[in-house]
Amino acid sequence: MDNEELKRLLINKYSSLSKEEEGWNNYELKTIQKQKDEKNKIQILSIGPENNEPIKSVLLMGETGAGKTRIINAMVNHLYGVTFEDTCRFFFKDQLEYNDKNSSESQTDYITAYVIYHQDGMVNNSNYMLIDTPGFGDTRSEYHQKLAIDHLRTFLTEDYGIDDLHCIGLVAKANQNRISGFQRVILSEFTSLLGSDVSLITYLLATFASDDTQVNEVVRQEEVEFVDMYEFDNWPLYVPQNPSSSNSKRDHRNYRKFRWENMQREYVRFFETLENSSPVSLIRTREVNQEIKLLEEIKMTLKYDLINVSHLNSSLNEQKRVRHQYAEKASKMKWKTIERKEHQERHEVDKGFHAHNCDSCRKTCTSLCADPSNVTAALAGTGTGVGAAAVAGVGSAVTTGAVIGAEVGIFGGPLGALIGSSIGTAVGLTAGLIVGILTSKTSSECHIASNGSLCNTDGCNHKISDHTIEKEKIVIYHICDEKIDLLEKSRYDYAKKEIGKIEKSIEEKEKIINEFKDKLTFIAKALVEHTSKISELSYGHKNLNPQVIIDEMIMEERENCQHVELLMVLRSEVRILFERREQNGHRNSTRLNIPANICYSVKETDELL
Repeated sequence: MDNEELKRLLINKYSSLSKEEEGWNNYELKTIQKQKDEKNKIQILSIGPENNEPIKSVLLMGETGAGKTRIINAMVNHLYGVTFEDTCRFFFKDQLEYNDKNSSESQTDYITAYVIYHQDGMVNNSNYMLIDTPGFGDTRSEYHQKLAIDHLRTFLTEDYGIDDLHCIGLVAKANQNRISGFQRVILSEFTSLLGSDVSLITYLLATFASDDTQVNEVVRQEEVEFVDMYEFDNWPLYVPQNPSSSNSKRDHRNYRKFRWENMQREYVRFFETLENSSPVSLIRTREVNQEIKLLEEIKMTLKYDLINVSHLNSSLNEQKRVRHQYAEKASKMKWKTIERKEHQERHEVDKGFHAHNCDSCRKTCTSLCADPSNVTAALAGTGTGVGAAAVAGVGSAVTTGAVIGAEVGIFGGPLGALIGSSIGTAVGLTAGLIVGILTSKTSSECHIASNGSLCNTDGCNHKISDHTIEKEKIVIYHICDEKIDLLEKSRYDYAKKEIGKIEKSIEEKEKIINEFKDKLTFIAKALVEHTSKISELSYGHKNLNPQVIIDEMIMEERENCQHVELLMVLRSEVRILFERREQNGHRNSTRLNIPANICYSVKETDELL
């Protein structure tokens, strides 16, 4: 199929007549929607039979009104071999349809990638992807501009069927005399996004290039690096042939043809360069941005964890305060009282003894008192008590003594009786004294009863002579009577129960806080590994220092002492790991398997709070 057949095929199958002009017709190309992401404002459209050949991709960036869409249409006409003499012109039209006709959204809000599959008869033998991006620096808010950057990041870092980028076309008007600050930010963001040296595939595409071009110097002065500049004068593409006089018509046609040929030469030069260019791999870009994404997730998770731990710590201090209050209240609750009641009983003392009882103290000071003066009475033979017993004992023993003496042997007779009587007297006297003491009545004869000194027994400070002598001693014992205030007891039990619950909660929170401090080591390893991986994948274009990242977080959290304290611990860990990694020459660089429970979610923290 030659070029003429291809153009007829496009007219009959792949386009529809849109507008008739004098001398030629406009045909709107029919595309197939391969992919559409409404969330990220991305659509992939294709034209022609699909094949598996590699795709040359061109990304166009520039301000609104710079002419990106006109460049794409001019490129399409060039690739399909449209000449100045042809009566057909092809163009892409907005492919979005909206139920709400008042919607301000348009195709310019989308990143639209046109995939032009190669067909026989085309100028070049490659597939092409021409990527039209939303205009930067327009009148919309900075939020919309940031959103556009986010969508572009998604397009380049997710799988939308493009693995390599062959050209970044900076589209600017040829007579533009300045580069806005926002454009510089966009270019910086874009270079950072790709994570490699994109200057080798960056080209300046100057539009409306019919007059002197000065944008070249302007862009270079802004230190924006690019390989070459192409001056695209797309005016002849859709200019109607409407002069009235024949001479004017001929001159006009010659002028249009001249400019058409200049336009075509630039596009030929551009696509020849594109065919021989070395692309930037977006697969590596995706790896870089995946690491960046993981790094950002760690930072965000760390921030959330700092907040959660701070909340836990504040709650912990509050619970300790409440626990102290409950404990203090419980210690002051008098829910149980003990009454000690005194009881007295009287018990007889042993025979031959008496007790000295203090009537004032109502107690027994001496419980067993025996009067030794009764021995003297027994010897005097008074006949009372002990004495009578002693006389009887002696008399009885004399007779017995004679028998004993007669049995002595060599003493026999009177001498034996005399010795026996002596022995009997001694034995009898002893026995009599014992019997007499045990059976005597000593109450009125106690030698200490008249003692006028103080008793001093167990605190008794009364005179001994004032004590009563009795045959009974006073036995004192105490009975403890326990009384419980049921209402106060219920309050006490409630306080103790609450203390127990609070102590359990305190224990859980302290455990989590301590575990988080221990796991700061894992976070430090993750920060070091991700930042190092980003630097490696981007060939050093993104030299990230994990310590600097922590320092930035410390500055952000400087108002919160608890957060700063934890971040300082993390920074120390990061510094040690980073220095160790640098000393080892990255030989120990491995992908970390960070524990799934490295951080605690807000939900878990709320449950503990």
